[in-house]
Amino acid sequence: MKFSYKRIFLLFGIAIVYANGIAQETWNWEKCIDYALKNNLQLQQADVNIALGEATVKGNKMGYSPMINADVNYNLRIGNNFNFFNSSYERQLVHYQDYGVNLSQPIIDLVTPATVKKSKLELSALKLDQETLKNNIQLQLLTAFLNIMNANEQKEQATQQHQTTKEQFDRMNTLIASGAAAENAILDIEAQLTNEALSISQIKNQLDIAYLNLKMLLQLDPKQSIQVEIPRIPELLTLDAIADVNTIYEAALGLRPEIKSAQLKAQSAQQQINVAKGNYFPSLNFISNVNTFFTTQNKTNQTTTTGNFVPSGAIVDGTFQSVLIPETITTQSKNPYKKQLNQNLSYAFGLTLNVPIFNKFQVQTAVKQSRLNYKMALISEKQAGLDLFNSIQQAHIKAQAAIENYTAADKNYTIAQKSYDYALERLHAGSISQLEVNTAKNNVAIALSKLTQSKYEYLFNTKLLDFYQGKKIEL
Repeated sequence: MKFSYKRIFLLFGIAIVYANGIAQETWNWEKCIDYALKNNLQLQQADVNIALGEATVKGNKMGYSPMINADVNYNLRIGNNFNFFNSSYERQLVHYQDYGVNLSQPIIDLVTPATVKKSKLELSALKLDQETLKNNIQLQLLTAFLNIMNANEQKEQATQQHQTTKEQFDRMNTLIASGAAAENAILDIEAQLTNEALSISQIKNQLDIAYLNLKMLLQLDPKQSIQVEIPRIPELLTLDAIADVNTIYEAALGLRPEIKSAQLKAQSAQQQINVAKGNYFPSLNFISNVNTFFTTQNKTNQTTTTGNFVPSGAIVDGTFQSVLIPETITTQSKNPYKKQLNQNLSYAFGLTLNVPIFNKFQVQTAVKQSRLNYKMALISEKQAGLDLFNSIQQAHIKAQAAIENYTAADKNYTIAQKSYDYALERLHAGSISQLEVNTAKNNVAIALSKLTQSKYEYLFNTKLLDFYQGKKIEL
């Protein structure tokens, strides 16, 4: 039993270690992108919309094919019914069944070709809308990913500064213990430690929020623990020149799916005008049908002789004797079901010409509406181009500002670091207080935070401009 318990505890321990190992997954940039593009619910909805669009195209193409229908009817007629077999009315119960197969093949139809072209354009636009959605998801992930990187780097910087302050705190305690410094000299360092601990806590909250935003974009369970693999970024960036706004815009016009989608939607709206106009013109169809029927009124008459003779009602010339004829008996029997179907089988062929004359102005209204929709689609196409230009222009301005901010922040950090180093020298010489050193150190922390922030702003906006030019987002 002891051995069994040991095995149970061992297995339980292994399970805990394994669970802790898989509880926190490591996600790099490529894994985030791949997972989002495969599992995003909006993209799955886009897949369904594309499938519906494909079904619509296929259904519209079937407008070229014939329409074949079969029909079966059954009637029970009670009362006085006309029997067209003997041209008389009979009071009886009649069972009647008829069967038919009808075919209609369009020959001249101007609506179907325009409808097929329109549905193909709409399908292509749906696929481009899906690409636009993928692009938006990647940009949202880029923002969340860079926010995590920014908060993580600032947390490491704040932790390192806090560790340096702890070392100062320990040195000051040693000086106080040896009598080389007054006891109240430790108060400023304690205050600095408290402020830095608060800053670290705030940065951790920012990091947690950044992780939550990433998990929401990935549509993961908020309770699921993940760890982002931070890519290596040089401490000092090489600031490359940014292309001209118009150059980026011209490149984006030929690449961005939202622009192509707007163009196709305008073409689809234009094609809808042709669909509506098609109802102005006649349509010609070839038709044919096969029909047969069965009825209980259709009976077979059978005449037989009895061997007897009966007067016919005629008189022999010159006598008063009646002319005798053989006596016959006529019996009726049901005409067999299959036999009737064969006897009543008929075929018909012809043409049907449908000429529109007056349809309550429905066609005119549809044409007018389609023209207005086309006009609206052209406006939407222009708006899509304007929105793209504005987005590129804003990203370009932000990228330029990020370069200037980064340059200024780098210079400010260098000066703040030198000032802090000089303050430490003066502190050791006894010419300034610890409070002044803390102020210089806070200035370094603020300058470093601004430098880090400006670095990630530069990265985001330059990556965004590259993305507009068709370059893959890489971190």
